[in-house]
Order: sequence, then structure tokens, then C-alpha cells
Amino acid sequence: MQRLILAALLSLVAVAAVRAEPAAARFRGVVMRAEADRLEIRRAGGSTLTLRMTPRTRVYAVNESALRAIKPESYVSVVGAPGSEPRRALSVTLYSPSERGFEAGTQPWDGEPGATLTAGWVADLRGGAPLRLGLAYRGGQSTFDIPADTPVTQLSPGEKALLEPGAAVTIFARSEADGALEAGTVAVGRQGVVPGL
Repeated sequence: MQRLILAALLSLVAVAAVRAEPAAARFRGVVMRAEADRLEIRRAGGSTLTLRMTPRTRVYAVNESALRAIKPESYVSVVGAPGSEPRRALSVTLYSPSERGFEAGTQPWDGEPGATLTAGWVADLRGGAPLRLGLAYRGGQSTFDIPADTPVTQLSPGEKALLEPGAAVTIFARSEADGALEAGTVAVGRQGVVPGL
């Protein structure tokens, strides 16, 4: 009997631990208001969303860049359209040296149905129209064709002062146990730039 009670208690603890673990989500929009501990954005459909910011919230500046900035030693991410390789790039983000390793690998992305985000080190770079880019990451390699009109941005460390009304943002958030959304990472576009993530 005691074993059954102990097993039931352990099950309850395990369920509570699973429920307490934050769930991740991504949100895009423009800044409406930013305060020390909260961020309010307007999403594409017109709805508003308020997220909690903490000392752990990381802010990154996103600036416009160009295909010529991609070098053999670059660390980049590519949002790729669905299809077989080489996949067509929808956007490219370059990373400053301190951010190498960000989202490394390949994963489904919510930019459009079937899209993926692949991040890694440039393993192959061939000029032409389109540019051919090979990315290497732990456990694999992916190849992309990058048309000349593909949006290219550069992500580097930023600060909360960049969160000005009207700035475009992509937010990596967690759902906390109390139901609030906590902004873990915020990529904020500068001078009208829209983050490619």
C-alpha cells in the first residue's frame, strides 16, 4: 500500500514538473510600448500582446546587410522555403562572432508552411545567380540557393533602449507557470529593418 501511495505521489510531482517547465513560442510585430519590465507589441493581424521582460531578457540589434558580407568563416541562419535541396532562401541572417551557435541546426519555422530555419557555419560558398550556400552544423549539412533579392540582415548584441515604438521585433518567449509570457530573446530591427528570423 505504501508503495502505491509513493508511486502516486511521484507521478503527481512528475506531472507538476512538466507543467512548470516553460513552453517556447515566437511572436513578431512592432513595438507599441517598452518599459523596464514589460513590452507591448502590435502583431500583423492588429492584435496586441504584452510580454514580461526580466534581467535575463536578451536584446539583439538587427541591421541591414548584403550577400557580399557572407564569407567562408561566417555563421549564418537561413529561412528556407519547402522543397528538396538546394532549397530557396527566403531570408538570411548573419551573426556577430559572439553569437555564433545561435539556434544551430535545422528546425521547422513558422514563416510559411513547410519553412525551416537552418543555422550553421559556411562550409561552401559559390558565386553566381543565384548564390549557392552550404551550411554545416552538428549532425548535418544543408544547401541553399540565395536569389539576389533575398533580404539579408546582421544580428549583434543590443540593448533595451532600441525597443522604440514602431520598431519591428521577433520575440522568442516562454510561457511561465502563472500564465504570463516572458521575453527570453528579442531581435529588434534598426532604422526600419525587419528581422529575418
